[in-house]
Amino acid sequence: MSEVLYSANELEKVVANLAKAIAADFPGQQLLLLGLLKGCQPFLADLSRQLSHYQLDLAVDYLQVSSYIGTASCGRVTINPVTADESFCRQRHVLVIDDIFDTGLTLKEVMVWLNEKGAASVKSCVLLRKSGCSDEALTPDYWGAIIPDAFVVGYGLDYNEQYRELPYIKILGADEQ
Repeated sequence: MSEVLYSANELEKVVANLAKAIAADFPGQQLLLLGLLKGCQPFLADLSRQLSHYQLDLAVDYLQVSSYIGTASCGRVTINPVTADESFCRQRHVLVIDDIFDTGLTLKEVMVWLNEKGAASVKSCVLLRKSGCSDEALTPDYWGAIIPDAFVVGYGLDYNEQYRELPYIKILGADEQ
């Protein structure tokens, strides 16, 4: 049996605290929540619902981004906009939403890409940050929790497209790979 790190109730509290911090930094502003697919979906849905309690003008869009093969980062990031027009972020305040900050490679590449596309500002929000992240030069602007350096699944995080549907986050057991 693998270890559950965050229950559904604990995740709800983490997301509510993130929403409060984000709302305090963007009072009454227009903000594009840009989710990195596929893992961000449950987190982004819950975060946008929490942010709806504040006076923010929100829009949501997505990027299809990949840097993993199995349980390992492949060292290469591919970015594909879901929106047909790549100018979707031009002159907009963008908050990149991702499930986990591990190597920092994905977030770094996405932020560079958004700045090249003309975003007015780019900030980042991740649900989980692994302890001992390899890129100390890049730190997410907002993160919900720090987790051990282990492969985790649930609440959108997957292992070869499995376990995304779990309402909690757990460490992937060796017997589950």
